[in-house]
Amino acid sequence: MKVISFGILEALEGKSEELKDLIYRHMEFVKEQPGLVHIYTARPKGNQEKFLVVSAWDTEENQQAAMAKLSSDPTAAAEFIQLMQVLKGQPDFGNYVVDSISSK
Repeated sequence: MKVISFGILEALEGKSEELKDLIYRHMEFVKEQPGLVHIYTARPKGNQEKFLVVSAWDTEENQQAAMAKLSSDPTAAAEFIQLMQVLKGQPDFGNYVVDSISSK
């Protein structure tokens, strides 16, 4: 069963470029994980300090294994701590099981 994970993060004022760099480094680690289908980052118009990170996975098991590996990797864990220090408030994370997919 396919899974979509997301994170909504907002940088402290003046820290958006630092947050963007940390997100991109995190994405490089995630790209190496088995089962990743896609990973995206986006910002809403008019708010360059807010980010949406979305990843799609072939199975929930692969997504959970990747997150477990992230938390146990010393470099990834240290970068996550850095990331948390430039956030305005708590991030919003979530996982959704994909019910259906339609294409053009």
